[in-house]
Amino acid sequence: MQNLAGMIALLAVIGIAVPVAAQPSFDCAKAESSAEALICVDETLQALDREISRLYDLAVDGPHMTPARLRELQAIQRGWIKGRDDCWKAVELRECVVDSYMIRIHEIRTGYSDSREEDENGISLGPFASDCNTGYGIGVTFVNTGESYVYLEWSDQYRVLEGGPSASGVRYVRQYDGMDTVFWTHQGAARFSDMGGPELTCTLEEPG
Repeated sequence: MQNLAGMIALLAVIGIAVPVAAQPSFDCAKAESSAEALICVDETLQALDREISRLYDLAVDGPHMTPARLRELQAIQRGWIKGRDDCWKAVELRECVVDSYMIRIHEIRTGYSDSREEDENGISLGPFASDCNTGYGIGVTFVNTGESYVYLEWSDQYRVLEGGPSASGVRYVRQYDGMDTVFWTHQGAARFSDMGGPELTCTLEEPG
């Protein structure tokens, strides 16, 4: 396995090629919700949808799947689709849909190790464990659709940040309640500042 810095650089800086003929995993002719309609005209969302489908199929077909876990996974997936389609209620539809996909990608990768067996064919990496000396760990998943995203989760909190230009490494940022949350990665290390708070120096560990 390549080292952590190389893995992150490959995904977040270079990226994994997104197929030119972009389509989601579902039939756009049968799109019913406003979320599905948006996905069908947005290549980034299409890439996220295909990644969910890829990870889900790997989990379903993996050697560690059991009948009980399969029933649970299928039920959760149905609930997730309903929740994604409820994004029409959100102030920002696209932001809500992106968040929904990022949360679910992290959940599947975290809960089903078989979903991580073919990462060279996908656009996501993780979950990584980040230690910022705060007394709690942060789960980290990277996704590159052509646009770079990072998902961060700790305690009962989560953040979805988008990558942007940086002098070195990758700087992910998003405003929450008018304040910047920043996660900056460089050579296998990270710095993290939540909602304008102090900048913390963090480590990143490869997924087990």
